[in-house]
Amino acid sequence: MFKIKDIILKIIPDSRGQETLKATMKSGNIEVSSSIPHGKSRSDSEAYILEPHSAIRKFEMIKNQIIDTEFSSLKEFDNYLLRLDGSGNKSNLGGNLILVLSQTFCRLAAKNEKLELWQYLEKQLTVSKEKKVPYFLFNLINGGKHAIYGPKIQEYMIVPQVDNPKVSLEVAQIFFAGLKEYFNKEYGENKFGDEGGLLIPDDNYEKPLKILNQIKKELNLENKIKFSLDIAASSFYDKLKQTYLLKEDKGFSKEELGKIYKELVSQYDIFSIEDPFEEKDWESFQRLTSEIGDEIIIIGDDLTSTNSELVKKSIEIKAINGVIIKPTQIGTISETLETIDLANKHDLKIVISHRSAETHDHFISDLVWASSAWALKSGAPQPEERMVKYNRIIKIYEEDNFFRSN
Repeated sequence: MFKIKDIILKIIPDSRGQETLKATMKSGNIEVSSSIPHGKSRSDSEAYILEPHSAIRKFEMIKNQIIDTEFSSLKEFDNYLLRLDGSGNKSNLGGNLILVLSQTFCRLAAKNEKLELWQYLEKQLTVSKEKKVPYFLFNLINGGKHAIYGPKIQEYMIVPQVDNPKVSLEVAQIFFAGLKEYFNKEYGENKFGDEGGLLIPDDNYEKPLKILNQIKKELNLENKIKFSLDIAASSFYDKLKQTYLLKEDKGFSKEELGKIYKELVSQYDIFSIEDPFEEKDWESFQRLTSEIGDEIIIIGDDLTSTNSELVKKSIEIKAINGVIIKPTQIGTISETLETIDLANKHDLKIVISHRSAETHDHFISDLVWASSAWALKSGAPQPEERMVKYNRIIKIYEEDNFFRSN
């Protein structure tokens, strides 16, 4: 049991220059801080986000209650916050306020037990998995809501096929340098999207894959690189017409869209596809997974929203074989860990993901390591708010006795 001596909550700018929350907690001689990101592409099932200044006012109303209470565990702390909130979707206190407090308490508890953050998180999980080095999914061409122009598909990623995170980052940096050189020659400039990837002045959804494939060949990286796509199909789904506006002048049915994905998989070395259909279309996810799930990983993000009930449904109907985990979607670290346990129990490939508006906090990297996640998504290997996540994984890898002795 220990008490929190003080909590300071303030507003800081995120990577888009917009306001987000940072919390600092003190207990005894320990002081820790955390900040949280915010996504532009959000599902209907995500925790409610409170405007930061409103979150500050809400916090001042509950601060003394938190400080006056003893807590023995992360779960107890998170449940206390959920009781104070009292809503089903965290709309009273706000998922962002609850999360920044939950995340900071997690760091405080780890320090109190003299553990690395990933070690503390690992102790909270009930389903253990064999230790593995995660893949890095680098978003090198930004589209959709992450870009001011370009294709509707949101992320075109490369995935180095190596088992050393430092080498993976080096391969990505070599590839990205070649890609930027190509864009300079082809388009006369390099412009970047929300996640640090390049912007392409072409709305053809296949063009980025052709370019990535060309760079892979030119750099002799055919055996070291695969591709991943985050379609974010909800962002271009027309609910009234029930069609997908993958092209500005043409809508596609879900059946036609499924055929497009299968054609892309047959032509390019695609590793995974995320959110291929809108977030309520369970049937189409199920069908695509049954048809090509043995070849690639079909990942749910908006579909599942780090919500254990939605993940459970996806498992029961075999809608996906991979799942995105974002603490911001559900709002507490305890609930995030419950969803991770469920996914690991049923052998879903776990991808721990950043958001499009990020901070310099690397909490998710420790979460990757603790959960033996399949992959980390953290954007392009360039902006500092993305790089801190990749570099944290490298540091943990180099310090983890399991890998040092093997």
